[in-house]
Amino acid sequence: MKVLAFLTDGFETVEALAVIDILRRANIGVDTVSITGNKSVKSAQNIIVEADKLIEDINCNDEDVCFLPGGPGHKTYYDCDKLIDMLKVHNEAGGRIAAICAAPSVLGKLGFLKGKRATAFPGFEDMLEGAEVAPKTERVVTDGNITTSRGMGTSVDLGLELVTLIKGKELADELAVSTQYIND
Repeated sequence: MKVLAFLTDGFETVEALAVIDILRRANIGVDTVSITGNKSVKSAQNIIVEADKLIEDINCNDEDVCFLPGGPGHKTYYDCDKLIDMLKVHNEAGGRIAAICAAPSVLGKLGFLKGKRATAFPGFEDMLEGAEVAPKTERVVTDGNITTSRGMGTSVDLGLELVTLIKGKELADELAVSTQYIND
């Protein structure tokens, strides 16, 4: 099992890297995957990140987690046929998919949120097609195989939720304390 963190030019730096950091602290394997055709990917904040792999070089297994960071680059997810096909197959198999900020709108457009509770960055709620939009007080929402989160300020929450789902609440709680996210 691994987490595939898909990166495209214009991704939100903190949303991607904070989640990846929390997962790696939990000893969960994470591959950063560029969908741009180039391993060097530029964030919305003009930070260059070297992805581990190109999407052309990966496969997604049912037990893997697909993670879509948000940011203005989220619109380019639609332009990557391999990513869209991979997400469709993964969702149909019940594989876990996580998205934050504007990226849950991609899941809505693909029909993955029908009948599910979800959240997204304020202003994107109407793009969560078919979803029951969670109240703004819910920073992360998991419904079935889909986990969504609101934005940069909820990135650590999303990382801890994924740790909980993959390795259990006890480890997530330990990480929340050891990273000073919460006081013990």
